[in-house]
Amino acid sequence: MPTDDVRPTWSLADIPYAAIEKEKIIGNMDWFYLLAGASFVETLSDLYTRNLVDYYQENVNATAWLRQEWEIEEVQHGHALRQYVLTVWPDFDWERAYQGFVDAYVPYCRTELLGPTHALEMASRCVVETGTASFYTMIQAASPEAVLRQLAARIRADEIHHYKYFYRFFLQYQAREKNSRWRIGRELWKRVAEADQEDSYLALKNAFEVKNPGQQFSPEDFSAFRRRMGNWISHHYPFDMAIKMLLKPIALPPMLQKAAFPLLTRSARRAIVH
Repeated sequence: MPTDDVRPTWSLADIPYAAIEKEKIIGNMDWFYLLAGASFVETLSDLYTRNLVDYYQENVNATAWLRQEWEIEEVQHGHALRQYVLTVWPDFDWERAYQGFVDAYVPYCRTELLGPTHALEMASRCVVETGTASFYTMIQAASPEAVLRQLAARIRADEIHHYKYFYRFFLQYQAREKNSRWRIGRELWKRVAEADQEDSYLALKNAFEVKNPGQQFSPEDFSAFRRRMGNWISHHYPFDMAIKMLLKPIALPPMLQKAAFPLLTRSARRAIVH
């Protein structure tokens, strides 16, 4: 599939891990849990890819891109974050925590749980990529450490690039399916409501319990962690960018989108921060 969005590729060799100023981040364990959890979720992208390839097996262009670009780049994100975590917190048993996450999360990640139609699942993938692009934008802005800012910027660029591909595939399927704006919006809202649930909770749980042997991580602990993130989110989360990306598959008329945008941005801010 041709693309007008060209951005530089990168590898772990481009990240100056030896230059990490550990003293700026090592004492804040919320950064540890956030980055370790993100490394688990990104590394498991080979499983997400198998599910999507199975669902879109008739689409040669989509499956080729998923295997040859999306999966490789997503897994690289996981490996890059893993290296950052282990550089700053070298005593962490990453492999054991990751395996615990995989064992717990696999039942929630099945092909039959994907969207009801090909177009609607591609729209849902746009939601996921919106979330990850916004997440790494926030990390880049909030990070107290320069190498992490650099790493987050590279991952953010990849996620925005991935969004554009999923959106193009969505348009192809939507041209055939002709789903109503209402149906698309309902599917997007459903995926937004599901975001940051099982995968984030299980990732943080396994990172916490391996880092703190003998202690258990509860839903209440997860809620407390999210509340602590509220300050970062309120100051650094790119709400305007996220709402624009979320609204794009619905294709609202310009005047309606202009009118709805401020309300949706305020609502998203209240929902995420609180």
